[in-house]
Amino acid sequence: MKIRSLLTIIICIISIMLLAGCGNSADSSDISGKFKDKLADVEKAQEEDAPEPEVQEEDASEPEAEEEVEAEPSGNEISKGVPNLLLFRQNAYEWGKDNTPAIKHQYTYFLLDWESTGTYKALAASLEDARDEMLSKQQEAWETDLKSIKENEQIQFDESWMVYLRRADEKYLSFVSESCSEGLFDDGAYTKYTAHSYYVDSGKKIALSDVIADENAFFDLLSDKMYESIKYDLQQYYSSDMGIDKETFENDLKDYMKSGELAWTLDPFGVTCYLAAYTAAPFAKSSVILFSEDTDHTIFTDEFRESAKDEYVIQVPGYIGSNIDVNDSGVPVYVNVSEFYDYNESYDDMELSGLHLSCTGDWKNIPTKMHGGTAFYNIFLIHKDGSTTVLENHDEYDTSFLNTYVLARHEVREADSARGCLEWASQKDYDINGDGYTPVYVPTDPSKIRVLTGDGDYAEDWSPRVLNIDSKGNIEVSSDVSDESRKADDNITVR
Repeated sequence: MKIRSLLTIIICIISIMLLAGCGNSADSSDISGKFKDKLADVEKAQEEDAPEPEVQEEDASEPEAEEEVEAEPSGNEISKGVPNLLLFRQNAYEWGKDNTPAIKHQYTYFLLDWESTGTYKALAASLEDARDEMLSKQQEAWETDLKSIKENEQIQFDESWMVYLRRADEKYLSFVSESCSEGLFDDGAYTKYTAHSYYVDSGKKIALSDVIADENAFFDLLSDKMYESIKYDLQQYYSSDMGIDKETFENDLKDYMKSGELAWTLDPFGVTCYLAAYTAAPFAKSSVILFSEDTDHTIFTDEFRESAKDEYVIQVPGYIGSNIDVNDSGVPVYVNVSEFYDYNESYDDMELSGLHLSCTGDWKNIPTKMHGGTAFYNIFLIHKDGSTTVLENHDEYDTSFLNTYVLARHEVREADSARGCLEWASQKDYDINGDGYTPVYVPTDPSKIRVLTGDGDYAEDWSPRVLNIDSKGNIEVSSDVSDESRKADDNITVR
């Protein structure tokens, strides 16, 4: 059999060589191609007739291994690490006759930095889609407000679309956008929520069924907690109750979830739901279902429940606040961390005056040191070693501060302070429309927070460093970080 096969091969080679030497005809390139194909067939025949050594078997398996590496990752695969998030912030104003802001629109959004965009292309695309969705809603509201102002220039609008991080780790990324219109309603602000949750590796959206094993049990517990909370607030504000029973309210919540009036996020300690204002009540409401409350291990899927984190960074929406287990006791407390405004007669307008902190039973208003010097705060909650610390960064004229406050049940305590700011992205040229700010790196690792600090009086004198905050709120700044670890984000565009 082998002799016959070799003869066949030799004859084929001679035939092909004769065909290949047919001159420079118009079909010569085609014949050359056929020659290569035939030669490949001959080599294949030789390989089939020859015994296959173990080395060849290993070589044959290599293409399959490459295909597995290049295959699109699923939500269940091991991640390459936590992606680097950038927080973008912009303001937009329309000025009236008296030089006062008749329309004030603020919005923020997340994008990946240059390095993480190359690593997590699908997730980067998902975040861009989430940004475009928010910008579309913001533009629609802007046009509506502008139309109303042209009809009556005495009307003023204060609109905001602010994004808040809820979870960022190797597997999950989840955040909620709080859309708030203030000053237009008798009962306060009209607030609604849009939440996004993604698998880090694949960039795919996470469905509620991906993390909830028993939705009926989930809604039973959620409706009990949210019903009692709304009923209590209505009694306090209006001396009336909801006027509906719990079963009806539970069915309503399911309908709100379908219509988008009830949003949800993944948290390091469970799932939080956010109900828009003027839905079940004039005010917005949030409730959390903790992993620790799933005592029978029936509500959450095993994979999600086992992903609970002991150390994490989280944010709370500025208007609605959030319920958080601040000391790992299994009992959540209401936490609100937001900016507060005061009326100033000399400027005949509301001005940003400081930071408001509250933790069920205790609260503090911390004013700025310099009049009119603060545009906004960057606020994060750092949880580690069973303790939760508020880290805030704000600017007062040319001075930036990093301050910490420790939260406990019924307690807010000032902890530490340092000169510095969150590190901003290094990018030479921004395409900024309106009043935009350089994006900053979002803290995701409690022990490796990227900041700029130094001994000089101006930010230009500062250098990139790493900030660590212990369980008592003490700030520890590392030595300088090499510039090689700070890649330029030249592909990021601010819109």
